[in-house]
Amino acid sequence: MSLLSIEPITEAAWPQILALQAECYQEVAPESEAVLRSKWRASPATCLQCRDRGGALLGYLLSHPWPHPELPALHREYEITGPCDRLYLHDLAVSPRAHGLGVGKGLVDALLGRARAQGFAHVSLVSVQGSEGFWARFGFRSLHRAELCASYGDAPRAMELEL
Repeated sequence: MSLLSIEPITEAAWPQILALQAECYQEVAPESEAVLRSKWRASPATCLQCRDRGGALLGYLLSHPWPHPELPALHREYEITGPCDRLYLHDLAVSPRAHGLGVGKGLVDALLGRARAQGFAHVSLVSVQGSEGFWARFGFRSLHRAELCASYGDAPRAMELEL
């Protein structure tokens, strides 16, 4: 039996998700619960949580379809409607207590499997806090001409993966 469990986010997880978000982001202001929930409501099947065998939240990932050419700004609720072939990976947070356990990799691998199964052709994201190397290991490449909102902090990098 695995020590880690990756499942869709549930209603009961939100207090822990908000606490983990505040713990993980030093360079980017945490987003409100309403903003994060809007991502979850847009695509519950591509919003995942990772827990240990005891039920402690070790990480979460929020992603949703994104039909627009420009990448979304932080701190905004979006209503996403209509079909599209692009999934936007909005947020990945891993507890510092879980670093080295494969939580981030497990969440991303699970998301990419779901994205392929649902017929998405691309996954986009904005890398923050120096995480470009992590994303590059999955095949994400920099989008050099993307304009990004200042809310992403210092040195954000738009990245994309073709599935």
